[in-house]
Amino acid sequence: MEPSEDVVTNIRDSWDAENDAFGRIYEVILGISEFTRHDDIADLARCSPNTAKKHLKRLKQMGIVEFQNPGRSLMFRRNDTYLEWREVTQIAEKHSTQDLAERVRELEAKEAELKEEFGVEGPDTASIYEPNSDRPVHELMQEIGTWNSIQRDIRLYEAARQLQQNDSRLISAFVATDSDDGASPESQ
Repeated sequence: MEPSEDVVTNIRDSWDAENDAFGRIYEVILGISEFTRHDDIADLARCSPNTAKKHLKRLKQMGIVEFQNPGRSLMFRRNDTYLEWREVTQIAEKHSTQDLAERVRELEAKEAELKEEFGVEGPDTASIYEPNSDRPVHELMQEIGTWNSIQRDIRLYEAARQLQQNDSRLISAFVATDSDDGASPESQ
């Protein structure tokens, strides 16, 4: 059942009242994984295209969004590398170096079990159609999903451990790169 139009309007009005244009742009862009025109982002954030462009440029300078300029369009999407780096710093702040190292060891042990179970090096090459398996396909799919999560967590926890060891200096693998094909949004 869809909510009534009054309910939707009340939620939108509340969102407008609780957030300024920058906050709305920020919240909207975090949900955008594909390059999207700035006017479309403005529509979603309930602001003018010029306001959206201004705030998106600021978010680009902060490394939170990526920029692309095909033809005359300004297109933006969230920068997953930035969000991953932010997650790494939060993990590093919450755990000791020893806890991080122990967590990585635990995750690597789980990954080794999955490698042995599936007989392959990674979840990308694992098959859910094992002829000798009596396990249901959905269980095997869940195991492969877990394996993907384990690999991601290993990467994040190891990066957090290295971040702590490097006096909280950035790790080159987590520094956002420009994907703006040489054009900057400031030139628009």
